[in-house]
Amino acid sequence: MKYTSILVLICTMLCSVSSAQEQRKIFYFLSPDSLLGVKDSQGNIIIPAMHYFLPIAYDDFSLPIQDSIIMLVPKRSHHLKDPKPYGLAYDRNGKVLYAPYLFDNGPDYLEEGLSRYVENNKIGFVNRYGEKIIKAQWDWVSPFEYGIARACNGCAIDYSQDTEHPRLDMSNASTFYIDKKGRILQALPEKSSEQDQAIDRVYLPYQFSYNPFEAKLIKKLDSQALISKAYFANYYNRLTEKEKNLHFEIVEKPSKSFPYYVINAFRYDANGSYHRVDNPDLLFYATGSGDIYQVPYGNLAEKMSLKEWLSNYDAAARRYLKEHPDAPNRYQ
Repeated sequence: MKYTSILVLICTMLCSVSSAQEQRKIFYFLSPDSLLGVKDSQGNIIIPAMHYFLPIAYDDFSLPIQDSIIMLVPKRSHHLKDPKPYGLAYDRNGKVLYAPYLFDNGPDYLEEGLSRYVENNKIGFVNRYGEKIIKAQWDWVSPFEYGIARACNGCAIDYSQDTEHPRLDMSNASTFYIDKKGRILQALPEKSSEQDQAIDRVYLPYQFSYNPFEAKLIKKLDSQALISKAYFANYYNRLTEKEKNLHFEIVEKPSKSFPYYVINAFRYDANGSYHRVDNPDLLFYATGSGDIYQVPYGNLAEKMSLKEWLSNYDAAARRYLKEHPDAPNRYQ
């Protein structure tokens, strides 16, 4: 993953919505031996300069740090045991909150409101505020998808065949499926609902529940058939009618510090599984008044109303179809 993508992750997904005016200004600085730290506008050291400097990620030290959580990599040995952390996550007062799990050359992504952290050689989950939500207790655990994560103990990262892309050795592992409270889910012999999830030849119960207002938000997006039509316009596999329809779930709900519902799109496959659409075009935030915005990469500075975004998205899909007359998933 490129450092620019890491910067987007650090600066947007873990950013507090508190205004910069309500926070004291803090800045990155370099020591004489080119190590990175954080200080305030009076020169007081907040985080000592003992971290690697990544020039692409930290390119303008004159700009105040806006993030509520600051990711830095201490200068130390690279020979870390698995599961490997990516440096440390600090709050704006210099307190260490947790050690992010190393994924794709950077700190783990925030997926469905949670990201992975490492503690005592085990993995757990924190929320966007750096609060430890699920205790570190597994040798490995996947990100959450459709409200479910796969966890294992006794599993190990195997570098013997490919050091850059190691495999997960499950030969001596105990495997679990967990919900967003860390509870182990019981597999079902068959689907009890069309919304249940199919994983590894078993079925797991649907994880989402909504009050009437939240259900209305989901219905508003589900009723926008044009979103699905435009999304699948550049797919060259022929799809069933069910596979052509995206559906939406609220994966994170508002709090005092983050007043938005986060809504992800999911697609259905022929195996009966729901997969999150990892496309920045299909990330939506909703307000408590019912307004829905498209928010690329979670960057609120670039939010766009659902109506305006859908008009642009439809236009782009129609241009693609005009340029590719053989595209099988056409629409009127």
